[in-house]
Formats: sequence, structure tokens, C-alpha cells
Amino acid sequence: MKPSDFQKTIQCQFDCKLKRVVKGIVRNYRKELKRRRNKEISYCELPEIVVEKLAVWDEYESDYTAFDVCGIEVRVLDDDLAEAIKYLSEKDREILLMYFFLGMSDTEIGDRLKINRSTSFRSRKNSLEEINKKLKENMNDE
Repeated sequence: MKPSDFQKTIQCQFDCKLKRVVKGIVRNYRKELKRRRNKEISYCELPEIVVEKLAVWDEYESDYTAFDVCGIEVRVLDDDLAEAIKYLSEKDREILLMYFFLGMSDTEIGDRLKINRSTSFRSRKNSLEEINKKLKENMNDE
């Protein structure tokens, strides 16, 4: 059975419309690729500082030693320093960690622990000396 002239005309019109649609899709695709090429930057071309901001570092409990200070977990990454801090008394450890890790002043520490500002300062100074001695001992042992 041969198709009639009307069916051939309809097929030709359909083919023409289909070709236009496909050309439009291809044109839009190429335009989008060009836009992306102009706007996007390759990962290897990014500055190192930007890449560091994008990085995610996994933290495992074995990578740090945690101390609880004022209900806040303070993480010490250096094992030798963490061991030296463990040798301090609880009060001295809290004062030291509050000052260096929580950024509290001697006055704030004194108010928090109900001690004088000067006591907080002396305790911190003595604690630093003890830690220094302990770290030097560890270095000499190795």
C-alpha cells in the first residue's frame, strides 16, 4: 500500500519540524557549554587558599586528646603536649586551657573559678614552666 500525497506531505512537515527542534536543542547545548567554559574554572586552576577552604578533614578520636573545660571540649592535637598537660593538676589544667584555648583573660578565669587574677596568672606561668620541663624531658628521652 502506497502512502498518499497527503501522508507524504505530513511526513515531510513532521521531519522538518523535528530537524528544527533538534537543531535548537544542539544550539542551546553548545551555548550552555560556551557559557560554562567562560564562567567555570578548572579545579587545578583554583588558588591553593580556595582549595583549602573547600577541603574537609576527617577527625578521629585517635588524632587528638580531648579535655573538658567549662563544659566545652578542648582538643589538643599534639600528643606530647597533651601528655604534658595531663600531668598538671586539674585546677592548673583548667586555667591553662581556659587562657590558651578558650581565649579567656586572667580576670575572667579568676571570676569563673573564684580566685584572684594574680593567682590565675601565677598558676598559668607555673603550669607553662612545668609543661616546658616535661616536653624537654620527652625530647631528651627520644
